[in-house]
Amino acid sequence: MESTTTEPSTTLFFAYGSHMFTVRNELDNIRAEFVSIARLDNYRLDFIRYSKFWGGPQATVVPTANAQVWGVIWRVNKDDIEIVDENKQVHLKRYYVTYTEVNTPHMGKFVCRVYIQKISPLPRGDNDDIPVERWPSRSYKKVMILGAIEHNLPCYYIRNLKKLKHNGEFGCYRMAKLLKLFTTREPCTCTPYDPRRPRILNMKKLREKKNVK
Repeated sequence: MESTTTEPSTTLFFAYGSHMFTVRNELDNIRAEFVSIARLDNYRLDFIRYSKFWGGPQATVVPTANAQVWGVIWRVNKDDIEIVDENKQVHLKRYYVTYTEVNTPHMGKFVCRVYIQKISPLPRGDNDDIPVERWPSRSYKKVMILGAIEHNLPCYYIRNLKKLKHNGEFGCYRMAKLLKLFTTREPCTCTPYDPRRPRILNMKKLREKKNVK
C-alpha cells in the first residue's frame, strides 16, 4: 500500500467535488500535482448545507454499503493544504478531515486525506430522488462534470453526474474566475474608445487594403 509517509513535505488529497477540476484549484492558488483517479468504496455522493459562493449545497460523501464515489488524487504541498482547509471551512467545523483508503485503476491503493461534511444528509434508497434542498447549483454541477471529464473518470460515473438535478443558480464562481483573470493578466495597451467621438468608416482605406490582398 502506498502512503503519504514517502514524502513528508506533501500530502495526498482525494477530491470528489469541485476540486476535481484543475481550474478550480488554480482559482485558490492551490499547487496540486495529479497522481491518479481513484474510487472510494462504501460511500455515496450527496450534497448538503447551502453555500453562498456556489449558490447551492456542496458535495459530501456518506457511508453507504456497496456504493462508490470516484474522484482525483492530488499531491499537495502541506503549506497549500491549509488553503484547502480554509476553503472547506474546517476551522468553522463545516468539514472534518479523515484519512481513508482509495483504490486506483493501475497504481494500487493509497491512503488519502478526505473532507467530509460535519452534517450528514438523511439516508435515501438507491432509487429515491434527491430532495430539492440537496440539489447542487448549476455551476457546481458543471465544475464537477468538467473535472470528471478532464481526468477521464469512468463513463458511467460521468453519466450519473450529468443526470443530477440542479437548482438553476450560478453563485459567484464565474465572477471569481473573471476577477482572477483580469487581476493577473497583463493590462490591455489598446487605445480606449471615446464614446463622445463617433467612429467614421473610411471606405477608401478599406478598398486599398482589400486591393493589396
